[in-house]
Amino acid sequence: MDKWVVSAFLVLGGALVVFLLIYQNPKQEETLLTSGDGLAIYSQTCAACHGERGEGRRELGNPLRGRALPPNYIKEVIRRGRNRMPALPHIQGEALENVARYVNRLP
Repeated sequence: MDKWVVSAFLVLGGALVVFLLIYQNPKQEETLLTSGDGLAIYSQTCAACHGERGEGRRELGNPLRGRALPPNYIKEVIRRGRNRMPALPHIQGEALENVARYVNRLP
């Protein structure tokens, strides 16, 4: 009986270790985005925290609507992250330009 308990403990403990190794870092590798529509990129990547219309989401992301932030500032925050916002270095080139332009057009 004791051998079964020890065996079960080892199997479950091993499964827990594997689970933690796989899921310890929720950041997944992102597909490189070098082109695309600003609205589509914003909807897919930014809206969960900043809201569909840039209104912000309490405790997640600041409002972006109507702030007229400098495009270079927006791009830098996207590339490097800031405060609670993670860096999104997979958004580059034309895709980065388009999403920065879209953020500045939020009414």
